[in-house]
Amino acid sequence: MAETRYQEAIEALAAAFGDRLGLTRPGGEAFLSPAGVEEARLMAEISNRYSVPLVPLGAGTGNGSTPEGPTPERGVLVRFDLMQDVRLPENDETWVEAGPGASWLNLDDELRARARGLAVYPTSAPRATVGGWLATDGLGVGSFEFGRLRENVLSATVVSARGDLREIPGEDLASLSRPEGSGSIVVGARLRTRRADADAPLAAAFGSAANLAATVESLSDSRPPLWHLAFLNPVLARARHLEGEYLLFGAYPREREEGVAGPLGEAVGKNRGRLLCAADAYRVWGERFFPVTPSAASVPEVVREVVPLTEVRDALARAEGRGTVATQGSVSRSGEALLLTFEEERL
Repeated sequence: MAETRYQEAIEALAAAFGDRLGLTRPGGEAFLSPAGVEEARLMAEISNRYSVPLVPLGAGTGNGSTPEGPTPERGVLVRFDLMQDVRLPENDETWVEAGPGASWLNLDDELRARARGLAVYPTSAPRATVGGWLATDGLGVGSFEFGRLRENVLSATVVSARGDLREIPGEDLASLSRPEGSGSIVVGARLRTRRADADAPLAAAFGSAANLAATVESLSDSRPPLWHLAFLNPVLARARHLEGEYLLFGAYPREREEGVAGPLGEAVGKNRGRLLCAADAYRVWGERFFPVTPSAASVPEVVREVVPLTEVRDALARAEGRGTVATQGSVSRSGEALLLTFEEERL
């Protein structure tokens, strides 16, 4: 009976969407690319009529088939390649609107032309899409000042499983990303932006995981006005063709220099680190997305884990014990860090 309903759903979707409904392979999952909000509503209405789940896809930067987990059997995959629209405000308002298929990096680049930038974006920005990362509610670049993604989504437009269109506040996105979520699909979002015409990078090197972790905790406690704070272990530093030490790096608006210099220098100095020169800090900052690049055929498999800052030292020590594990951490204002770990051979 379920298979019959599935085939009926596919026939109905094919009648409505033509060649934009396809198969990943003969006999494989069906996929569909809606071209706008109204088509997304129609897609949801038809799928709901036959009790066939819709599974939104990101850009392949997560570990599963979709941001929400493994693809259900006999579902329809939804690609948002045709929904990459971006709308910028006509004045100096601090927001930007984007479709679910928009690239985070392209979106930030468009804002930079106006001397603005996204408050928060993923470390996988060259490949991640707005819809894909919204489904994970992650930490990323900018989280030291602005926190989680949902705290910087002013509103999101969603299509319910029945095809209803509604607008929700950003804090409600968490319910969509849970396995028992409502089945709604994000079709647009209004995102917080920031002034970004004079950012300055910072970087420091340490000889041990313990000293790096202590510095991260110290900066989290003293709260200098940084925008972003992150760190790398030596394996990932070498993969990025940087110094083979534990590296701390980040960025802040240059106008905050006075408020940053003292706490940063004190924290680095008391933990036996050394601040890198401006040229080296720019090099470290420029590699912040590696190993995710726009031109890569695939994204290396990554393990994501959010831990309290008090557990960063132990996490880095475990990676050091294995020797071939590359680790990056993004620090949040909440006192947590998102740890990304890769096997060196896959970089």
